[in-house]
Amino acid sequence: MSDINTNKKSETSDSINLNSISSILRLINAAFTIPKTPLTPLPPPILLTGSKLRVGVTASVIAARIIARQTDAGLVVGDVFGDGANTSEAMEVIRIEEIINALLTEAKIEVAIAPGVSVTVTGIGNLGAPVLSQGATTTIASGTGVIR
Repeated sequence: MSDINTNKKSETSDSINLNSISSILRLINAAFTIPKTPLTPLPPPILLTGSKLRVGVTASVIAARIIARQTDAGLVVGDVFGDGANTSEAMEVIRIEEIINALLTEAKIEVAIAPGVSVTVTGIGNLGAPVLSQGATTTIASGTGVIR
């Protein structure tokens, strides 16, 4: 005789079991959940100046900050073990180095530039006289970048 219950209903995460009050309550709660509002975009002048003031990301600085705060969680800091260096601190450094390495070498940044950005163009006209033109972008432009 098998111990497998063949009468059991299988329920996937996409299906709704109307025979269960908790399933119906989850459905009603899901209908009234308000999505989080996105961040307000930074104004371009702040982006331009603020991005130039950033120093960049380094694994050693992040690891040092985490290790320094380990006492907040009640963990021991430093070489307190009789058998050598604190292995949890060494593992923290390795963890942060790998995360930063993945971000710096594998992360991809894509940007979309909205239409309507003003453009000023200078060129050479008839008889070598400079020509100045002004306009605006008409389509969405895209670009890429790297994390530093």
